[in-house]
Amino acid sequence: MLYWLTVFLIALCDYADSRTLSGVIEPLQYDFYVFSFNSPLTFELSTHAGDADLYVTQGSSNPTYYDYDMISATTGLEVIQIPETFSSPVRVGVFASAQYYNTSYILQVTSDEPLMGIKRHHKDKDASWTWGDVFWFILEIIFELLV
Repeated sequence: MLYWLTVFLIALCDYADSRTLSGVIEPLQYDFYVFSFNSPLTFELSTHAGDADLYVTQGSSNPTYYDYDMISATTGLEVIQIPETFSSPVRVGVFASAQYYNTSYILQVTSDEPLMGIKRHHKDKDASWTWGDVFWFILEIIFELLV
């Protein structure tokens, strides 16, 4: 009986999928990922140098600083859990803070079932921020410092 219970538990664990992705991005830039999935996803973003935030959207457009469905923007470990109600694919943006020269990160992705596809791309530097975006970002930093 114990043997079959062990085999069953090992078989359950084999259906889980976990991927570790990493990168280095310049200030105010994004790394984007597209994930296809059939079960809930969990994203854990940790930074080794600098500070990165995690933005998620469902659909065909990448998340941005102002347009996203879910966000985790703290100074520590960033965690987002994607519910089953989200439609596949989901798009993830890793955004580098302006306070550091470069940000290096590790993005851990876990799922109950194997991930069907992962695509990665960088946002073009020329299309990254408008002057209005920079202005609002600076105002937010000043507000955070004052509060």
